[in-house]
Amino acid sequence: MLAATMLAALSMAVGCSRSAASPPIDTSASRAVRLAVAGAVNTGASLAADGDRVVAVWAATSGEVTNVVAAVSRDGGATFDTPVRVNDIDGDARVSGEQPPRVALAGDRIVVIWESNRDGESSVRLGTSSDGGRTFAPARTVEPAGTGGARGWASLAIDANGHAQVSWLDGRSAGPSHHHDGAMSMPMPMRQDMFHAVWTGQTFEAQQSVAPTACFCCKTATAVAPNGDVYIAWRNIYPVNLRDMAVARSTDGGRTFSAPVRVSEDHWQIDGCPEDGPSLAVTTDNVVHIVWPTLVGDASKEKAVFYSASTDGGQTFAPRVRIDNGTGVAAHPQMVALGEHIAAVWDESTSAGTRVYARMLTPSHAAGAAPALGAIHPLGDAPSAVYPSIAASGADVAIAWTQRTTGGSEIRVARVTP
Repeated sequence: MLAATMLAALSMAVGCSRSAASPPIDTSASRAVRLAVAGAVNTGASLAADGDRVVAVWAATSGEVTNVVAAVSRDGGATFDTPVRVNDIDGDARVSGEQPPRVALAGDRIVVIWESNRDGESSVRLGTSSDGGRTFAPARTVEPAGTGGARGWASLAIDANGHAQVSWLDGRSAGPSHHHDGAMSMPMPMRQDMFHAVWTGQTFEAQQSVAPTACFCCKTATAVAPNGDVYIAWRNIYPVNLRDMAVARSTDGGRTFSAPVRVSEDHWQIDGCPEDGPSLAVTTDNVVHIVWPTLVGDASKEKAVFYSASTDGGQTFAPRVRIDNGTGVAAHPQMVALGEHIAAVWDESTSAGTRVYARMLTPSHAAGAAPALGAIHPLGDAPSAVYPSIAASGADVAIAWTQRTTGGSEIRVARVTP
């Protein structure tokens, strides 16, 4: 029933009629909220929600100056306040498709992270608001002062203690290095560690390298389970140059992590970075869910989006299931937990252009059973809706994406009410 009502809600969210046989969605998304800083190129939306409060953050670029802005909704994403600049130093942001600002929310407390290259120093920055997004405190740098190397591709989640769990790729240890099983070495410029730290609200604690073999330039994912376990996911490098998903688990609030677990052997061998990473969610039954893009069909070089889940705390994962249309290049997946269900979004490119798609998944916990897949529905205007984000707001869902326009680009947010 949840999947069916979700599809009906998507229809209402973007303003179309619904047939009994197959609930359609208006592809124009004419009733989606439009968010933008005037005169800027607006890209890289991320969403977080807590009850009826939804926060959208994105990057606004004017000329060579990029800032991170946040807009708050108090009605589940139907309307938003005027955007507020997050970074206190003008221009203190560096963004790309795989490096959008990220946001997490707990009541009136908002945490935002983003990448910076101020004064040539590669950093992950963190800004907080304690008044519901009206103002933001001066930003803090996640890594210690003077830490060399490139870093970014960050993600975060807030745990039940209000601590921010922050993960990112870090090149501070670039140099001769080896795969954790000793089977592969990497040249000095290529090493990236998967790093994690806990922001208590006052200090960064337990800053550590979780794995020394992360794939450069793919975004990371962080999620906190209802039981308090912390999970992080990234694209790892396995012998020889296989770029597969890895997940690590912390049972002590992000202070230590288990050895990485390989989600699926996808056989994507590439001497470079796919520049497309995973998304994580943990449902109310503490099942870990992951979606990710990978290459399928060596001859066609087709990229697809796959789903898997773990019912044993990330120790093993079920066989992957493809969830995209299968008619184009699917990429940039994100997902959110809705009770024991999952809503996934991604973008997909064909000769007609790129647009965003949404799909409900109802996992099955029976051994070897695949999840029930709802119908796929398009969002956003063709041919240029990209990089979606999704958040659950109580019983509602908000979906955001970057919509390219004749004047540049803007952020659009569609409200979904199951």
